[in-house]
Amino acid sequence: MDSDSELQMRRRRRRRSNQREDQPVLGMENLPYEIVVDIISRLPFSSLVQFRDYRELPKSIQFPNQEVIYGFGFHPVTKEYKVVKIVYYRNAHRGSWHRFRVYRPQSEVQVLTLGSSNWRSIGKTSHYLHHWPAQVLVNGRLHWVTWRRRYHPGRKLISFDLGDEQFREVPKPEADGLNRWDYHLLVVRSCLAAVFYCSFGKLEMWVMKEYGVKEAWVKELNIASHVPKALKQDVDRSWKISKIAIRGRYVRVLCVLGSGQILLEYKSRALVLYDPNGGNFQDLVFQGMPKWFQTVVHLGRLNQIHTLVNM
Repeated sequence: MDSDSELQMRRRRRRRSNQREDQPVLGMENLPYEIVVDIISRLPFSSLVQFRDYRELPKSIQFPNQEVIYGFGFHPVTKEYKVVKIVYYRNAHRGSWHRFRVYRPQSEVQVLTLGSSNWRSIGKTSHYLHHWPAQVLVNGRLHWVTWRRRYHPGRKLISFDLGDEQFREVPKPEADGLNRWDYHLLVVRSCLAAVFYCSFGKLEMWVMKEYGVKEAWVKELNIASHVPKALKQDVDRSWKISKIAIRGRYVRVLCVLGSGQILLEYKSRALVLYDPNGGNFQDLVFQGMPKWFQTVVHLGRLNQIHTLVNM
């Protein structure tokens, strides 16, 4: 091949290469948002996990010997996502002593509005809140139950409004014996619900049909006592002193499924389906299921993280 032919071939290759570079490359970022949402919504959960899109939140003030409770939610009026950080801490220089020698930890409440780069301190709280793994968000308010106190045995139901950032007490059901029983919270059909631990391992589930109205509490369900097979197995002593084991001393109603069945977690060691119609229990066992675990119920969202967090 002579030199003129080689030169012409090189020119043709260069022109084809330039044409390919000029052509637009279509990726997810070039597609309309509605089409991206439609594509992602059709993917299985295992595929969504591979995206691994996340943003690290800014650092906040740290305290010695701190215990932290987090909350996260969306307020339908302000249209804002917020992270709430409630810190309880103890040290030798600060703290208050009750006259009956009951030590009260100091507290600090911090709020981060997604899209902002700084945490805001909004003061303290007098409520000592109990931490559960799952969020309880109703009407733009996060909800917790207070710890039982020595001279105030009744546990309060406390909300934090993501709109005005104020703590408020929510009325509990009016029924005999409820003040003596422990309970945990969940969301049932977009309503606030409370599950009370009764005697002999039984549970009562109450639902607040109209938010904030004491008379709107209705007892919907009684759940009989049940002992899953997993609880009959021996466990390592090291696990018995872990945080998961300490927090998993109770039975938790996790959610009500679309079928009407109820998913329960027994002492962080067993998952059980309960059929309220027939009163039947079904132990759920999966391959590779750990002996101890914490179940977190959440509702997925397809909001893109970079549109929520600007840091």
